[in-house]
Amino acid sequence: MNLKIQDLDFAYGSQKVFNDFNMELSTGIYGLLGPNGAGKSTLINLLVENILPQRGTILWKDKDILMLGDEYRKIVGYKPQQQSIYPELTVIEFLNYIGSLKGMKKNDLKEQAEELLVRLNLAQQRNKKMKKLSGGMLQRALLAQSLLDNPSLLLLDEPTAGLDPLERIRMREYIEEIAKDRIVIIATHIIEDISTISKEIIFMNHGQILLQGNMDMLRKTYEQGMNSGKEAYIKIDDEILILENLYYDLFVS
Repeated sequence: MNLKIQDLDFAYGSQKVFNDFNMELSTGIYGLLGPNGAGKSTLINLLVENILPQRGTILWKDKDILMLGDEYRKIVGYKPQQQSIYPELTVIEFLNYIGSLKGMKKNDLKEQAEELLVRLNLAQQRNKKMKKLSGGMLQRALLAQSLLDNPSLLLLDEPTAGLDPLERIRMREYIEEIAKDRIVIIATHIIEDISTISKEIIFMNHGQILLQGNMDMLRKTYEQGMNSGKEAYIKIDDEILILENLYYDLFVS
């Protein structure tokens, strides 16, 4: 399976976000990194069709997602960063509601919801209202709903936000476990959460991909930059590459 973005333009009024943007992904986990305003959230919103391209196309298996319509939406799972979704619903009511929106059959929905509650350690919170969940429980509930109906394209926006260190590790392990045979895009600002599980890490800024590759490739780029005398503001710390401030000219000059 593959996801392609070709010649994409998008702007909010006079504020251009993407100009002739291109990207191609295949099966695996991709970490999407960049500072605020880099274009990460806009890209996720384009992929879930919350907004539409002003020019260019997004292709799923070489077919325009706008032409695929419901067929495309059925294969997309989305975990938003927002944490105030349907606060009065219980966890199981929330999962049932999202499953019904996806058009799932009642028996399939019940089976999957119960399995996800157990696997994400939410079984004891099934009847607790969403607004009463802790930050970690809420993130797991949001991940659970994104996995309903076994999506082929999974989009996770800051999935470890608000989690303690142990829960972050568990979340990483679970994402890695369920990533087989699908494309997973994780938008985050914490590279530690994706460095060990990502097929590739994508650095974005100002609507452009500055650097894309696996950890070995990123380390080599870092070393080349430092050896050339350019200050990259990228450091290696305990085998984790941490993006602080990425010099634009280091990777485009």
